[in-house]
Amino acid sequence: MIRPVLTFALATALSACGGEQPAAPVDAPAAPPQAEAPDASMPAYVGRWAATPALCADGAWTFRHDGLSTAGEVSCRFDGVAALDDGYEIAATCTAEAPPQAHRLNLSLSPDGRTMSVRGGPFDDPPPLSRCP
Repeated sequence: MIRPVLTFALATALSACGGEQPAAPVDAPAAPPQAEAPDASMPAYVGRWAATPALCADGAWTFRHDGLSTAGEVSCRFDGVAALDDGYEIAATCTAEAPPQAHRLNLSLSPDGRTMSVRGGPFDDPPPLSRCP
């Protein structure tokens, strides 16, 4: 007799709170982890980029907010970055198998942000780069 009264009291309390909520199945698979949203405070060029997907493993260029390094002998420190409609203009000091020299780089990103062209600096017309996973 006490059990039916407790069940009725519990059901009444639940209905007063907006009704019964369906319980999730105990054996429901966990939701897959979501990819982190890109950090909106970082420039769009930040990340690893390569001329082909195969080069992402050991031939990627690494762009940081304050510089870049390639898989070869080039590294640059960014002295000033100006955002443009389709990319960035960057004053940089680069070392490429020689003493550091001042350069101007232009980074142009595709509208979807998956490819980027690099012009200027110590680079001899590199191919477009694709964002590495």
